[in-house]
Amino acid sequence: MSFLRCTCALSFSAALALGLSAQPSEPTRHPQQPEALVRRLYTETLARQPSGVLAGADLKVFAPYLSTALLHRIEIAKSCSVDADQQVPELHSRAAIGLFTGERADPQSFQIERTQTERDGSRNVYVKLEWNKPTESLWTTRVAGVVVRENGHYVIDDVIYINDSDYSNNPAAKPAEWRLSGYLSAGCNGPHWIGYTLPKQPEALAQSLYREVVARRPVGIPWGADWKVFAPYLSKALLHRMDLALACADDWYRQNPDPNVKPEYAWLELGLFSAGDDEDELRAFQVEKTESESDGSFRVVVGLKWGWPPEEPWTTRVAAILVPEKGRLLVNDVVYPKDKGMDVEYRLSKALSDGCDGPHWVGYGRPQNSEKQ
Repeated sequence: MSFLRCTCALSFSAALALGLSAQPSEPTRHPQQPEALVRRLYTETLARQPSGVLAGADLKVFAPYLSTALLHRIEIAKSCSVDADQQVPELHSRAAIGLFTGERADPQSFQIERTQTERDGSRNVYVKLEWNKPTESLWTTRVAGVVVRENGHYVIDDVIYINDSDYSNNPAAKPAEWRLSGYLSAGCNGPHWIGYTLPKQPEALAQSLYREVVARRPVGIPWGADWKVFAPYLSKALLHRMDLALACADDWYRQNPDPNVKPEYAWLELGLFSAGDDEDELRAFQVEKTESESDGSFRVVVGLKWGWPPEEPWTTRVAAILVPEKGRLLVNDVVYPKDKGMDVEYRLSKALSDGCDGPHWVGYGRPQNSEKQ
C-alpha cells in the first residue's frame, strides 16, 4: 500500500495547539482540516529537521502528507541531484535547505496564523517559524502550505516561502514568492542537471547571469535555490573564495558569540554581483561593452538600473571578469563602481576576503597572508 493511501494521525499536547514544539506520535488517520494537516507536517519538521531533497526515512515519514504531484517532483529532483553531484560536487553542500521552511532546517517552534481559500479551491495555510537558539538572536520567517484535496483527504501540494520585506513604497518591485516546487526544479530539465548549459559568448553569458540577478536579487553568498542557479556561473577559484569566506564567517561567530553583535564581514548584506546594499531597488540591466584581455579573459561592463517610481532612477556599472575554464567561460570576479572616494577598484574577491586570513577572522587593518586567500 502506498504512503499516500495509508491512514495517519498524530497525537498532540496542549502546547502544540498553541504552536509550540512537540514530539510526533505514530500516525493513525488523515486529518480532516487543512490546519490540522499543516500542524502535523510542521511537528514532524521540528522533530526531524529534513534538509535537501527528501529520501530514505524522511521521505517515508513525510510522504503521507504530500500530493502525488509533489511526490513526483521530489523523485525527479532526486534524479537531477544525482546528475548534478556527478557534474559539480561542490553544488550540493549549499544547495540544501529545509524544504518546508525555505531557510535552515532547524526551527525551534511554529505557529499556525491563518488559512486563505484560493480561487482554484486550494487553501494556503500560513505558518510562522521561529529560531531561538541560546547563542543566536531570535528570528522568524513565514511560509504557507498549499493544501488541496486528493483521494478524499487533504495533502500538501506546495510550500510558499513568504517574502515579508516592505514594498509598500514600490509595490512593482516585489518579486514573485519563491516556492518549494521552484526550488526542486531549479537548474534541472526534468531529471537532468542543465546548470552548466550556459552561453559560450561573453555577452550572452553576462546577459544570462544578470537576468537571474535582477530576477532573484541575491544578497550575500547565495545558498539554497539561489546557489543552484548561480554556482554554475562561477569559476573554481571564485567558488574557493566563497568557501573561505564562509569559513571566515564561521570563525567570526566563534570569536563573537553574543547574538546581539552584528557580524562585520563585508559581504553580509552585499549584492555580490551588483555591489548594491539594497537589492530591492534593482530593476533592470544592460550589457554595454566587452573587452578582451591578453590572458584570454573578458571584461564585460554591465549597466544596472536602480530605483522605482516615484523615485528618480539611477544607473551604476559593474564589470564581470570572465575566464575560460573547462571549455566554457565562467565568472572569476566582479569589479564594482569606483565611488565614495576610493582610489582603486573594489572587487567581489576583495569583499569576500576583507578581514580574513584565509578561513580565519583577523579583523580589518590586520596583516593577511595572501597565499592563503
